[in-house]
Amino acid sequence: MKIVGSVVGTRLVDGASPIAYGYEEKVPAYCDNGPIFSLSSISGARGRRRLGNESRSRPTGRGTADEPDFTVGRPGVEAPEEPTSETWEAPPVTDEQRRNGFRVIPPADRARVIFRYADQKDLLISGLVAGGNEIAQHPAVVDVPSGKGHVVLFSINPVYRGETRGTYSMVLNTILNFDSLDAGRKLAEK
Repeated sequence: MKIVGSVVGTRLVDGASPIAYGYEEKVPAYCDNGPIFSLSSISGARGRRRLGNESRSRPTGRGTADEPDFTVGRPGVEAPEEPTSETWEAPPVTDEQRRNGFRVIPPADRARVIFRYADQKDLLISGLVAGGNEIAQHPAVVDVPSGKGHVVLFSINPVYRGETRGTYSMVLNTILNFDSLDAGRKLAEK
């Protein structure tokens, strides 16, 4: 993926967050090879970055996800349905993870996506984007509770010169509402 000083499209995910006060659904933002975020509901999870539909093949390389998987000489067992989530969301916690739940992040401490990158076809507004499928739909602005405070992560550059003055308010909203960033937070089920 390569983004060289481009204006890209983002979409509002959580309009109830104080960071998003005053914003509409579509927001252009300046990006210059910012980090690509992926979320998890498990602490210390070293999962690979989810890259969309291309990564839906089997790790063994045999067949596709739609074909039956079997081992020669063993009775077939139906695999349990895997929970699914959007690219910008943390995967839901499975029953197995709940049973051995010492690493499950409590719902109040999970990351909250405020803005995400647009779909691949709507990603580029101006500039150059090569390999946009790697960043499409990934989180662009994330609010993570940390102790008594919050860490706000920007994959975009909200205050780059005069390029996208419309994103300056994201930083200003964060600073002005530092003590109420949990406002509007919907807690997921445990």
